[in-house]
Amino acid sequence: MSRMKKSMAFFLSFMVTILFITFITILLDPILKNISMPSIKNTILPLLLSLGLLFFAFFQGFLKWKWNNKTLKKNKVFLELQGDSFTNIEKSWIYIFLILIYFSQLFRDFSLKSITLGRIALFIIFFIIIYFLLKFSEKTMKIVFTKNGVIVNGLDLRIDIPLGQPIHNATGYYPYNSIDSYLPLQNKIELFTEFEQGKIVVETKGKERSQILYILKQNKVKKRKYV
Repeated sequence: MSRMKKSMAFFLSFMVTILFITFITILLDPILKNISMPSIKNTILPLLLSLGLLFFAFFQGFLKWKWNNKTLKKNKVFLELQGDSFTNIEKSWIYIFLILIYFSQLFRDFSLKSITLGRIALFIIFFIIIYFLLKFSEKTMKIVFTKNGVIVNGLDLRIDIPLGQPIHNATGYYPYNSIDSYLPLQNKIELFTEFEQGKIVVETKGKERSQILYILKQNKVKKRKYV
């Protein structure tokens, strides 16, 4: 997926998430009036921000999934494979945001008094929820070789920040002319996108490996001799 489209997905998801949190806050306003300020600060606010974080991940993932499905319907499919597992670094962004939601005050005040048991309990609950959601997300990821390019598709719940280090197997459509080169390794093939905007890692061997190498050769994708 192009950097411009990634940026569009990120900022559109961000704006819709702000609207989502605002709507929930307005909806809960009659209830919040009867709750003490410490409870709002230590429980309600982190809860709303955590829901906002999950909403952002789902909205961004769903938006890209819809775009990719639209492209997939227009292309002839040659081969479909399971996507590679997410790396710990790629999964870390969503956990970093979760930590900031619950413990930013600790980093600012350097005092444990700002951390309540309720806040810790909510953090643990959302940490577990995110862990299983990322496991589910991994299983939905597919790498599809079509007539005109490679489509990485699935409900990708990783936080893909467009200005940061590109994630591997980022969902999107990659025409063959945008794939700079490929590197065949023992049990996988790595495809490098132009301008080093990330790579696609395909774990494969046997007949599928031969098919992929043939498709790449037919579309004049260069073979790389180094990592």
